Amino acid sequence: MAYKALTVEQLLELMKKIQGDKTNTQFAADLGISKQYLSDMYNGRKIPSDNVSGMLGFTSKVQTFYVRSATAANEEMPRAPAAPKPKAARSRKRDSR
Repeated sequence: MAYKALTVEQLLELMKKIQGDKTNTQFAADLGISKQYLSDMYNGRKIPSDNVSGMLGFTSKVQTFYVRSATAANEEMPRAPAAPKPKAARSRKRDSR
């Protein structure tokens, strides 16, 4: 049975309906994930992976490709080490005689 879920929140609601009376441990085992991952999804700390969505009958019609922005690429490029700053000249103490 294929379901239609448009948002993460709707997918999570659908997961809770499918879970029914099963415990989180039992439902996580059915999905092939850890109970901690399931709990993290329910509590908003993680989003369902494509594998989890696929197990529930949800398939994404859109492929996502991540392209580095020029700013991010510049931030990640290794930079030449900065030249050491010259030490400030210290004045010598005069002998007080």
